[in-house]
Amino acid sequence: MKLTILNDNAPAKGLINDWGWSVLVESKYRFLFDADTRGEILAHNSKVLGASLRNLNFAVLSHWHYDHYGGFPLIAQLNPGLRLYAPPGGWIEGLSVFEVIDAGRIADGIWTSGALEGFEHAVGVETPSGLVIIVGCSHPGVDRLTEAILEVSGYERAYLVIGGFHYPSRRTLDKLAKIAEFIAPAHCSGDEAKAYVWENYPEKFVGVKTGTILEI
Repeated sequence: MKLTILNDNAPAKGLINDWGWSVLVESKYRFLFDADTRGEILAHNSKVLGASLRNLNFAVLSHWHYDHYGGFPLIAQLNPGLRLYAPPGGWIEGLSVFEVIDAGRIADGIWTSGALEGFEHAVGVETPSGLVIIVGCSHPGVDRLTEAILEVSGYERAYLVIGGFHYPSRRTLDKLAKIAEFIAPAHCSGDEAKAYVWENYPEKFVGVKTGTILEI
């Protein structure tokens, strides 16, 4: 499995970024998880990183906030009619929006947590190393999203949880550390959360930024 961070709040030389989050996932399926704020950022960074945004199998939107869906019009141009798994409440012209309400499997080895509080969902992807859970902003709580994925997938713990944790409490991070082997706080997690994981769980901390590529 390969994760390419097309955009994160943290910048990288040679790439452009802003406040947002977007990850290209390449495993049994190729799909985009969230699409940042602007298509031009995704276009530039994907070209530099050699990560084509064409021929996707589907796309996932964690929730309807602009820093996560703003780039999807570009994805629609490159992949007309592509299915987008998203919580209720919005649409993207040129994409086939499939509303996610309940937890379940969306493809072989890929699960959704269901739209927690009717607002946001996360996905879990099966890999040879274990279950990788990708979150957007974790408004309902990164621990709750992770637990929902573990329950629907049948896994006891996650191999990696990556994404925006929405300025989590230390209690939430401690809870997450008990159910995840590795933790990659990004986007809206905040410097304090990153520092807490690094200082208290250095063996679990995975640093990511715009342009990071993880091979799992």
